[in-house]
Amino acid sequence: MSKAQDAFAARAALVAVPEPVKPAGKVRVAPVKMTVDVDQAAYKFVSTFAEVNGVALMVGKARVPTVETFRALLQLLEEDQELATRVANRMVQNLT
Repeated sequence: MSKAQDAFAARAALVAVPEPVKPAGKVRVAPVKMTVDVDQAAYKFVSTFAEVNGVALMVGKARVPTVETFRALLQLLEEDQELATRVANRMVQNLT
């Protein structure tokens, strides 16, 4: 091989070697805390939802934390495309 061919082969070999993948950063495993501002009626509704619907009795607990209502809603939004579409439409209504 000529020097030019050797140099080309060396450059080609360098290009063919993929860059090592760098981690995107530390993956957060702890829950992320959120706060939500709601009016009094919405607060009363969400804070009494589990009690009114007998969830605590069904799971054998004295009370169910309000956050469980939000977690269940998020799971349903992720699983149910029709519900997700309805929520998105309501968001558009509320914001326009």
